[in-house]
Amino acid sequence: MGLDGVVEQQDNYRKSGFVFAYNNYRFSGTVSGILSSLPKTSIEVAPLGGLTEDLRTYDRALFPSHRDAFLTEWLSAPGHISRFCIQKGRLAGYATLRPCLNGYKVGPLFADDPDIAQALLAAVLAEVPADHHSSEVYVDMPQPNAAAFALADALGLEKVFETARMYSDHEPDIDLNRVFGVTTFELG
Repeated sequence: MGLDGVVEQQDNYRKSGFVFAYNNYRFSGTVSGILSSLPKTSIEVAPLGGLTEDLRTYDRALFPSHRDAFLTEWLSAPGHISRFCIQKGRLAGYATLRPCLNGYKVGPLFADDPDIAQALLAAVLAEVPADHHSSEVYVDMPQPNAAAFALADALGLEKVFETARMYSDHEPDIDLNRVFGVTTFELG
């Protein structure tokens, strides 16, 4: 099992058998601030209509278990906007934007490189209505992904929250260098 818990509770989680793996940080900025900071790109991004075999395979490399039923619901949930990128004939990333109590959250933001992550972020944020461009946007990034943190810095995002990623057995073999935004902390 894995958990994303508040840092102050790490000792309690250790008593339950969990071992620290790394921290995740929630970054925040406004829709308009992020959009104005993103460079123009020629990377093509398209609407993601639902779960495909390519998406299932891509997601499996970046999440420690199969989650077909979850993804089917997540991608089609009311208010969720998902986009994907194909490069060299294969899936190179995907992202989902969703409304939250205050603003929007982006997650997952999975991409083969920072340029694709930026293109996906721009594509989902472009769907936010103009009268909501002053709304906050949140992205939860794993600390081991230096490129994600560099992107947050380039976009002028602010760290607003931190969690400890911990596991009860062993840390799964996932490619955190392609995880620019975790799916969500809110579902257990």
